[in-house]
Amino acid sequence: MKTQIILLGLIFSFAVLGSCSDDKDPIEPESLSKLENKEIVSVSLKPNFMDNSELRKIQIYIPPGYDNNLSENYPVVYLLHGLPFSEKSFTDPELWVPWIGAPMPFVAAPDFPEAGFREWVDGLIEIGEIEPMIIVMPDATTNNYGFSMYTNSVLTGGFENYIVNDLVNYIDSNYRTIDSNDGRALIGTSQGGYAAIKLGMIHPNKFSVVASHTGLLYLDGVLSMGEMIAAENPDGFIGPDPAKFLTSALYAFSAAWSPNLNNPPWMVDLPINDFGTVLPEIRDKWLKHDAFTMLDDPEYLNNIRLLNGIYLDAGNQDELMMNQMADAFAAKLTAFGVSHTYQNFDGGHFSKLFSRLEISFKFCSDRMN
Repeated sequence: MKTQIILLGLIFSFAVLGSCSDDKDPIEPESLSKLENKEIVSVSLKPNFMDNSELRKIQIYIPPGYDNNLSENYPVVYLLHGLPFSEKSFTDPELWVPWIGAPMPFVAAPDFPEAGFREWVDGLIEIGEIEPMIIVMPDATTNNYGFSMYTNSVLTGGFENYIVNDLVNYIDSNYRTIDSNDGRALIGTSQGGYAAIKLGMIHPNKFSVVASHTGLLYLDGVLSMGEMIAAENPDGFIGPDPAKFLTSALYAFSAAWSPNLNNPPWMVDLPINDFGTVLPEIRDKWLKHDAFTMLDDPEYLNNIRLLNGIYLDAGNQDELMMNQMADAFAAKLTAFGVSHTYQNFDGGHFSKLFSRLEISFKFCSDRMN
């Protein structure tokens, strides 16, 4: 009898200890965040001369609790890639391997979070750094050129309309979003940083906050590299070349800003000649898409003033001198009395990417509805 009492006491003790060993309830699957892979059809990209597909892949981050809080609508950040050309640029470190080192000019890889993108954003929400939000990462790749510059082009397709109309409409129709400009922000890196500023200037009715990391915000800065680009092509310009990054970028930018369907085989007008001299008539076409020049237009200047927030940054050691271009754009915003936040940091074009994104996520979160 005494032995039985002792055994019952031990069993009871273990049961109590087991119940106290973890005072947290198990996490329900519905309360976890998700990273969804989707495909949408963009009517704005069909048809186009280069046969760029209207079927577009996107990744969508869904915050924790989305499936539980059925009465709650969420703000949306549209996160626009530069390199690599993929909707997974911010989630797959392996995509970056070919872009760091020779023959590419980039020497520093992004500081990818060890836990992964989804868990990293979860952590920002958990500590209260940002509010729960939906993050949409679209693919804006073009055939033959790579860069689309998120621009409507008769050659490559309607990439601006794809983002502003088709993508926004899809997200608002299929997810519980704050369906107004106050609930939408644009964040981008490199070409995506250019697009975030430009699309915000054109469409303040769609987006209320914009953030640009190492964005291409002063196109005369690119044209000032004309002799350097020409030096990559001692036998003249014969087309994009993976071994010539600046040359390939020049063709891609021309596909967006100075296409010419009567100029085979690449169907573009380059803004420089074989000696690197700028061609004024082609430069004028480029400047119609230049964020710096667009500030001189009263309509775009008024539009950018309507935004709830503008954030810019650039690394002091940017391999493409984007810091000098960002300096020029920020100085012009200041001269025109446009409120903005501009930060320089020690690093190159891609270094410290996620530590900078943490800043822009918080910036946008604080200024959206």
